[in-house]
Amino acid sequence: MQEGTPIIIKKVKKGGHGHHGGAWKVAYADFVTAMMAFFMVMWILGMSQPEKEAIAAYFSDPSGVTKQVPMYQISLGPMDKMMGENSGSADSRDEGIMRDKAEMDKTQAELNEAIEEDPDLKSLAAKGDLEVSQTSEGLVLELIENEAGGEVFFTVGSSGVRDQAKKVFEKLAPVLAATGRLIKVDGHTDARPFPGSGYDNFDLSAERANAVRRLFLTYGVKKSQIIGVEGKADTDLRKPEDPYHFSNRRVTVLLPYRFMRTATQKMPTDIADESVEGVFVKPKGLSPVDAVDRAFGEAEAKKKAAESGHDPGH
Repeated sequence: MQEGTPIIIKKVKKGGHGHHGGAWKVAYADFVTAMMAFFMVMWILGMSQPEKEAIAAYFSDPSGVTKQVPMYQISLGPMDKMMGENSGSADSRDEGIMRDKAEMDKTQAELNEAIEEDPDLKSLAAKGDLEVSQTSEGLVLELIENEAGGEVFFTVGSSGVRDQAKKVFEKLAPVLAATGRLIKVDGHTDARPFPGSGYDNFDLSAERANAVRRLFLTYGVKKSQIIGVEGKADTDLRKPEDPYHFSNRRVTVLLPYRFMRTATQKMPTDIADESVEGVFVKPKGLSPVDAVDRAFGEAEAKKKAAESGHDPGH
């Protein structure tokens, strides 16, 4: 090497492999975020306006302090199946409600006639062990245990149906089947705890309701008529002021109305005395079944107004 020749030193920088790069992670995160935003937009576009308002109100005031809650649709789950006829004009719904009420009155009369004509059923009704009534939910048939008369329908502490009681269900089933109505069977107990452990009043009430369901199916009720069987234990007492009363031990058979209003209900914005804990709290004294009575009253008022030539809205 000649003196004075410059020395050139080459330094090779190694990069892009130490941590395998990071730019692609940022791009991937942006892509995932964009996809999530896309699906959120698609989900929101598919919502109804009341649902959008309810969700917006929840995020604006989740505790319900200001009570600024919009109107929203109440879903009744399986009951919605019975309310398909509710779509359409208000007049058609009113007519449907009145027609359904008339049909239910006829069904109640048929049940009462069947009870009156049969000595065994008539005897049970006279003692208060068998009752037929109409509520805002529909027609209710109550099979009540009688403390004075001892065991009536079930053996004490058991879901076993007494032989004499089976004859009662054999006579009631054809009448219920002939109505073509949907049927829900609920079992109830009093507040006395079930002795022992691992088995409680919920188990007992559910098994009794199922026993009644099986007997109804055996004696002619169609499987498609049964829409539900539930054991309620002591959560729905017939005499809440006396939770140990024998009449709380019963099985109820509900024939629900076909027409029940799914109309939007005003939430706690309009209810001053209600303590609110969120959007989906049901206001005190207001339930879906209340809409039936209100709707029926409105339909009756419109009918009378039409006959008299006056407008009920003024």
